[in-house]
Amino acid sequence: MLYSLLLAGGRSARMGRDKSSLEHDGKTRLEHALSLLQDTGADHILLSGNVPGLDSLPDRIPDCGPLGGLHAALHHIDEQGALDKSLLLIIPIDMPRLDSATLLRLDQAIGSASSCRYDGEVFPCVFKASHALMTHLDNLLAESTTLGGKRSMKALLALGESRALPRDGLPDGVFDNLNTPEDWQAFLATRRDLRRE
Repeated sequence: MLYSLLLAGGRSARMGRDKSSLEHDGKTRLEHALSLLQDTGADHILLSGNVPGLDSLPDRIPDCGPLGGLHAALHHIDEQGALDKSLLLIIPIDMPRLDSATLLRLDQAIGSASSCRYDGEVFPCVFKASHALMTHLDNLLAESTTLGGKRSMKALLALGESRALPRDGLPDGVFDNLNTPEDWQAFLATRRDLRRE
């Protein structure tokens, strides 16, 4: 079974406004990202954070960034009785050039590994949704909620047998991340240029 998790609960401090509400091509970033996850054929799409008007999954432990979203998602999957038999694909709200082929490649390549990502990247990534991973996060966040070091997505992706895929053949800019108003304006300018061609 494939679960997907959209990380949309960040503070967007550098952007100065909620990234999920940014609009391009007649849709918000949130709408684009949810549509992308539907294109992957995910059995269940989870929305991390507290998004008004939508069925979202609030963090059980606040202010833990992406780890908090992953932690809440694993507990949700456990409540559905689907741990140890599901994959969990994770994308952030602020990577507008991701495409379904790039995401599906992760799902198909994880094999016996505990997680899979692209070389040099944290997101997108896919984990085996397991009791072992949930317990590890429970213990890690019970010990402290100070982020960094072993309490980071990078450290989590390095646990167990992790697989890093080569970036060969992927579209240009597929991992671009929008953090500032300047990033957003550059992305919109690229979209306008593409429409003119």
